[in-house]
Amino acid sequence: MGSSEPLPIAEGDRRKKKKRKARATDSLPGKFEDTYKLTSELLGEGAYAKVQGAVSLQNGKEYAVKVSVSSGCQTLHKQ
Repeated sequence: MGSSEPLPIAEGDRRKKKKRKARATDSLPGKFEDTYKLTSELLGEGAYAKVQGAVSLQNGKEYAVKVSVSSGCQTLHKQ
């Protein structure tokens, strides 16, 4: 049988840690409404959330935003 001693690992053979992907909101302080404008386009709807279009106020890009609806929470705003 083999030895119970750990095998040395060469420096180049070590696993690299995955870099955390930056989210669009990681570096933006403030409220959602200060950064994005919801559109009237409803992309999908489920029992606990809906997916709505939004436009970034900084760069004009369009995004899909999942809006969760839970009891006791206020809705962002209705248009």
